Amino acid sequence: SPGGESPGGESPGGESPAGSSSSSSPAAAAAAGNLANALLARGRLQRRLANAAAREEARARRAGIRAGVEGASDFHTELAEEFLVLAGRSFRAALVAADGPGFEPATSPGATRALTGWGAALALRGRMVFEAGDPESSAEAAALALAASEKYRAALETPFATDPSSPFDGAQRAGTLMDWGDALRLAGEATRDAEGGGFVRYDDATTEGDAGGFAGLEFFEQAANVFAEAARLDPDGCGAEASRLAAACEDAMYVDGDDVGRDGDDGGR
Repeated sequence: SPGGESPGGESPGGESPAGSSSSSSPAAAAAAGNLANALLARGRLQRRLANAAAREEARARRAGIRAGVEGASDFHTELAEEFLVLAGRSFRAALVAADGPGFEPATSPGATRALTGWGAALALRGRMVFEAGDPESSAEAAALALAASEKYRAALETPFATDPSSPFDGAQRAGTLMDWGDALRLAGEATRDAEGGGFVRYDDATTEGDAGGFAGLEFFEQAANVFAEAARLDPDGCGAEASRLAAACEDAMYVDGDDVGRDGDDGGR
């Protein structure tokens, strides 16, 4: 379900950081949404700081300098994870608050925004975990990415996103599809890494590789379809980028010797 349990402790139970999870009013939804957006922004900032610190630590190691730089990247990474978990909980609180009196589903974007924000927090956590670079972390990253993709799918099925009278237009739908495709693609990359890779596809037949079977194949296929739909809906906006990413996912379903996917692809938009 859209508000169901997600990896990383974002369980439906317990008190939300924005107040009681039973609160249901426009004011409660707005408060929870604002808090969630602020926490998500802070998580993104901490991730950028962690990446900058990691580059500085690498430069210091190459120069033989150790004092004053070690540990900063880990510190900012931990803070980013904490803020993103809190953001997810607050987005869930906003989602719960948006389901009650005082809302007209077709014209109230609260649930759609809460689900897309929740998905963004989960997806960024998944990307950070995946960057740890070991199979155990990759399995966790895949779970987070799949949880994120479920939130994006649910967002596109809310009344605000589906009612013909809603102001949610094709460009907005395409933007959410792009985020959904990114999450599915990360799920494919992380699953393949966790299981050791290894599938080969020849035309209409799929042949199991020597290691890992069809690891991640279904997620790359789903991502390619989602990106293709985004390109169809918004050809003059995200169309070119969506088509590029759809092609990258198609490439990732083929193995050429020891190479899988597209060289130099960074897995992000």
